Amino acid sequence: MKKVTALLLLSVCSIQQSCSSNDIDLNPNEQQEKTVFKEEFDSFNTNVWTKEVHEAGWTNQELQAYDEAHVSVGKDDGKSVLILTAERKGNKIISGRVNSKGKKSFKYGRIEASIKIPKTANGLWPAFWMMGDNNKPWPQCGEIDIMEMGEHGGIASGTTETQVNTAIHYGTDAGTGHRQEYHLANVASSLQDGKYHTYSLDWNENTLTIAIDNMTLHSFDISKDSGRYDYFHDNFYVLFNLAVGGSFTGITNINDITALKDGEKVNMYIDWVKIFY
Repeated sequence: MKKVTALLLLSVCSIQQSCSSNDIDLNPNEQQEKTVFKEEFDSFNTNVWTKEVHEAGWTNQELQAYDEAHVSVGKDDGKSVLILTAERKGNKIISGRVNSKGKKSFKYGRIEASIKIPKTANGLWPAFWMMGDNNKPWPQCGEIDIMEMGEHGGIASGTTETQVNTAIHYGTDAGTGHRQEYHLANVASSLQDGKYHTYSLDWNENTLTIAIDNMTLHSFDISKDSGRYDYFHDNFYVLFNLAVGGSFTGITNINDITALKDGEKVNMYIDWVKIFY
């Protein structure tokens, strides 16, 4: 990738969930050289990951339900990978979502994931993100959206394959106390090109820095003077999901989904996840 243009995106998308537990507490002053966690998905490790189950419309006006059957480990390009599958059966859509809540979390350092994203077209909403593992309700627990694609502005402008969103959510409550900061980047070439790309977060006491293939997209200020400090200095756990429709995409009618026709399946592949400090 060559050039990244960052723009401020004022949009709304909130994922409401509670948060809990501790695992790795990294020293932010040490160089990020030591790998403290590496997941290559040779199998589905239930000591690290949980498959989520939710009904359609559970959050964000999303159209898909989540079940365990649409999360699997398999082969892609000779690699062993985690596969999240979105499938449409008539007027029902089922997909996959996993998290490491209460099992694997960390504080400070760098997290990277190698992901192959399907063509989002009109309706798919793949995401790689994190939540505070700290027993606080959303958004007090803090939320870091490292990568989201398929936002309604990209659909309108025909840039769904190159537009990436990153965001943070925090605040005292899910109503008027909710604060959010969104940024989008339009990258030079498609991230839905059938190849794996590396999405990363560098996290220290003062900043959250998001990058794709080592190209920085944006940094969020979480220092003591930022007003955000209280929300981004606990252990955080990891989530991957492949949503369909919802407020982020601007599509809440299944008939407007072009990314997934009746009888079709699409996959989001995660090759590996690494945590360094």
